[in-house]
Amino acid sequence: MEELVNVYDEKTEEKTDKIITKTEAHAKGIWHSAIHIIIINKEKTKVLLQKRCEAKKFFPNMWDISVGGHISANEEPLTTAKRELEEELGLNPKEYEFKFITKIKEEFINNGINSKEFVYVYLIIGDINTSKITLQKEEVS
Repeated sequence: MEELVNVYDEKTEEKTDKIITKTEAHAKGIWHSAIHIIIINKEKTKVLLQKRCEAKKFFPNMWDISVGGHISANEEPLTTAKRELEEELGLNPKEYEFKFITKIKEEFINNGINSKEFVYVYLIIGDINTSKITLQKEEVS
């Protein structure tokens, strides 16, 4: 089943009652929402990055933030952040403190996708044992 997302109002930056597919949002440039997680080690000297897999529709094989993903319809941003941390990196979200940083308005067109997103940005500060990371092969290479 295709992922569903809430439509957001560009001016109020709030979600509306309308729900559409992620594909429709990207095809028509309709505002929706996503999360980003930035993971920094305790000493604040390193940032964990991921490389997007080559099958991704936009920005394939490019370096990206630690974790990212769309907020599913009627899901809260923090719930999405925790789900995406576990899905993309195989890390237990209960072991980390998520600090909300900001919400940004992000627009780009890449590879035929017209993305307009309100992105909720979270920060995790902590040492990650990279040998315990299990990459989601559909997302991360």
